[in-house]
Formats: sequence, C-alpha cells, structure tokens
Amino acid sequence: MFLKYLDRRQFIAGSLTVAICSVVSSQPPAQASQLNQDNYEFSLNGWPVQNPADEVSTIEKCDISGISSSCEMRIGDVNIILSDLVRQMHYRVKDIKPGEISGWKAKTEEAIQTPYSNLSSGTALQIRPSMPIDSYFAYEIKIIQEVLKDYEGIVSWGGDMTNKDESLFYINASPEDPLFLEVAEKVRVRNFADVRIN
Repeated sequence: MFLKYLDRRQFIAGSLTVAICSVVSSQPPAQASQLNQDNYEFSLNGWPVQNPADEVSTIEKCDISGISSSCEMRIGDVNIILSDLVRQMHYRVKDIKPGEISGWKAKTEEAIQTPYSNLSSGTALQIRPSMPIDSYFAYEIKIIQEVLKDYEGIVSWGGDMTNKDESLFYINASPEDPLFLEVAEKVRVRNFADVRIN
C-alpha cells in the first residue's frame, strides 16, 4: 500500500481533512460531450464548467493537509482522488512547496476542446505549472506511473499527452462512470481504514 512510503501521522492528518461531499449530477456522457462541443458548458471529460463565484458552485479552495498546500477544485469524490494524488506525488516523487499547485481556471475557447478544459470544471490540477518540459528524471516518471495505476485509469497525466505537460493531472471520466465512483470509494475506504489501524 502507498502508506508504507508516507509518514503515517502526516498521511492520517491528510486523510481526515478530505471533504466528503455529494458531487453534483451531470448530463449523460454522450450528451455532455455534445454540449461541450456546442456551447462549452462542459469540460472535455463531461463535467459541468463551474465558477467559484456562483452561489451553486461546487468549486472550493481545498487544503491538502500534511503538505501545507491548497488549490481550488471540485468538492466530493474529485477532491478525494486528486488530494490523494497530490500527497502521493509529494511523498513519493518530489516535495511540493506552498504555491506550487494550481487548480480551477476560467474556461477559454482555446482550451475547451483539450484536457486543459478540465481545469474549468474543477476536475484537474497542475503541479508546478511553470516547470520546463522533461523536468522529471526517469525514475521519477516510473514512480508517477506506479501512482497512477492505483487510480485504474481514472486519473490521466499530461506527461502522456502528444504535446506533453508534465504538470497536468486530470480526472479522465464522467461523473456517472461506475469506475470513477468505485475508485473514489476505494481511496476513501483505504484512507479511513489506515486511520482506524492507528
């Protein structure tokens, strides 16, 4: 398990602070994809584009405990998965300093048909977005790939894109995808099981 790589007290502190909230329902994936193409109301992965200033927004500034960092992302299952990912990246790959994570961004026409559109729905984040291409060593890339395997394809990495961006990580599933829900539950149960053990 990932826990063997972490300081258990820091991991537990992070696990306890993850917000467990209901994710707002969306359109079916096929319809969401069409809406994405027609009026940019959905990001490429089928999630509704959000504005944190809206009263009904599900985007909040989420603290990622144990590493003194935070970023704006979608609350609920997305937060559970992406916060867990950030902690794994911090403890297993390279320390993440305050200010090195960027989350939600306003939608743009240039980004809406690309994985960057997922930032506008709060389902993506960037770790060190200003870092040059090929900043990771080969052994670090191998660890990143191992980390991603635990999310069973639900989280994709910009380092695997044709025009790669090693800072970008995003949810690669729609809100109704059964695997997304299963992975979120797996991460949630694993984290709280480790808390009970201690």
